[in-house]
Amino acid sequence: MKTKIKNCKIRHIETMVPSKIVNNMDLDFEEKLKKKIIKNTGVEQRYVLEDNQSFINLYKQIGLNTLETLDWDKDSIDGIIVVTQTQEYKLPATSCILQGALDLSSESFAYDISLGCSGYIYGLFNAMSNISASNGEIKRVLLFVGDAISTIVNPKNKSNVFLFGDAVSCTAIEYDLNASGTPFILKTDGKEFDNIIVEDSGLKNKITSTSFEDYFDEEGNVNSKSCLKMDGAKVFNFTVDNVPNIVEETLSYTKINKKEISNYCFHQANKFMINFLSTKIGVNDKTPINIEKFGNTSCCSIPLILTEFKPSSKNNMLIGFGVGMSMGTCIVDLEKTTFNHGVYDDKI
Repeated sequence: MKTKIKNCKIRHIETMVPSKIVNNMDLDFEEKLKKKIIKNTGVEQRYVLEDNQSFINLYKQIGLNTLETLDWDKDSIDGIIVVTQTQEYKLPATSCILQGALDLSSESFAYDISLGCSGYIYGLFNAMSNISASNGEIKRVLLFVGDAISTIVNPKNKSNVFLFGDAVSCTAIEYDLNASGTPFILKTDGKEFDNIIVEDSGLKNKITSTSFEDYFDEEGNVNSKSCLKMDGAKVFNFTVDNVPNIVEETLSYTKINKKEISNYCFHQANKFMINFLSTKIGVNDKTPINIEKFGNTSCCSIPLILTEFKPSSKNNMLIGFGVGMSMGTCIVDLEKTTFNHGVYDDKI
């Protein structure tokens, strides 16, 4: 699917991580194995939720920070969208809880989207679509995107436990007749849905006492059916077969030269994969990487790149890919966009 959405401007992007830092060299694995995995993935440390934490306080804080930064009144927010696969509850929607926590107008809409690695792109698409289709009746939307994948990883699984960190983001989007159009390309290959999966988690395979029992997978990793299972080889093959093509397709669709893109902001899957993709596409010098600090934060990895490097140009390509298997790209104008990143202080 290809489309261009008009009359929307990203005003501010805010990200936040929990205060707990895990150094991967401190994990309870053999020293040689730890060094090898850290070298291959590029992940040296990660921010993760404490056992008694959820995301609602972090979402609330970055929402309040965003409103203060922009000097937006709470009653001016027409809606909020939360993109996550680690919800507060199975029901109700996290967005409804957050709407109440932020004390937004009861006239505002709120809904969740269940997506992972491509979720920021799809979230922007939904938020901008709502605004653009209303012809200005919907003026301001807050997009919250975040995942706590560390909470669904088996701590004994050497393939996954080194990789995933937790983070949240808030993106403020506003109706603007002078804004340049934002092009999107969105794709899905659901036939490979089980490449990344939590097997016992829903109606198909309900959670039972056996869901928490450890077993050895095909690669000799310890796992359990209530935790994340990822076929690394299939995910890598899917990514290298498809991501370069969708990047080239985006350039062709927009008629923008590869050199005119200021930044290629890839989902931070792992350092080896990002380097492989940027080399294959030929954009190494325009590919920011920060996975060594945060790990793979699923749908929040792209906003974390943006708040750290703070691009101020018109042509920034965002590239999301992964669980689903889902892909998406867009080219966003970040001129005059403000950015902020923080660590959550539970004393607030």
